[in-house]
Order: sequence, then structure tokens, then C-alpha cells
Amino acid sequence: MKNTIKLLASLFILFSSYSFAEPTIVDVWQCKLNDGKTMKDAGALNDKWVKFMNANVKGGGINSYNLEPRVGNREGFMFVDVYPNMQSWAAGENVMENSEEGRALSKEFEALANCSSNSLYSSTKH
Repeated sequence: MKNTIKLLASLFILFSSYSFAEPTIVDVWQCKLNDGKTMKDAGALNDKWVKFMNANVKGGGINSYNLEPRVGNREGFMFVDVYPNMQSWAAGENVMENSEEGRALSKEFEALANCSSNSLYSSTKH
């Protein structure tokens, strides 16, 4: 009986943590590559950025995607950065602005592409 109660309590805690979890934060950047740069360059820099962020933001869990258009306006691309919660996004902004390596990565992104717009979204999985 005690084991059944422990199992049920554990399952309740596990599932309630999912149902009350904060929404995921999605940061979308609309960009155009600078002359001489390629999507391969963008992917390599994005990989470097993800490793840096997950090593420097407590809890990690940060992901990023490069989106290339296949139909429609093919002039640009997007970076889509996904954070587990608002706290990790804020910590990421802080580490990018206040660390030497973060500022260096920002300069690399500026040399790679011109990002004309940025939007921050709250995302809930259904």
C-alpha cells in the first residue's frame, strides 16, 4: 500500500510539473546574409552560440534553428532561438552583453548578417 501511495504521489508531482510549467520563450530574428557569407557560415556560428549559451546560462536547455525559405520571398532567413523560460532568456541576454565572449559572438553575428527585425514570443505546446 505504501509503495502504491508513493508511486501515485510521484506521478502526480511529475505530471503537475508539466501542466504548470512556464511557457517556452521563442526569439525570432529576420536576417539577410552579408556579402560573401553563406548559410553554412550561419549554421557554424549558430552552433558556436548554442554551445556558449548552454555553458553559460544556468540550466541550459537553449536551442536554435536556422530557417531558410523554400517558397516565397527567398532573400533572407531566420534564426529561431528557443529558451526553456523567461529567466533563461534574460540570463542569456545578460551573458551576451556582459561577457567578453558574448560581445565577441555578437560582433561575429554582425559580420555574418544584417538582422532587420526581432520578436520575442511566448509558446505553449499543445
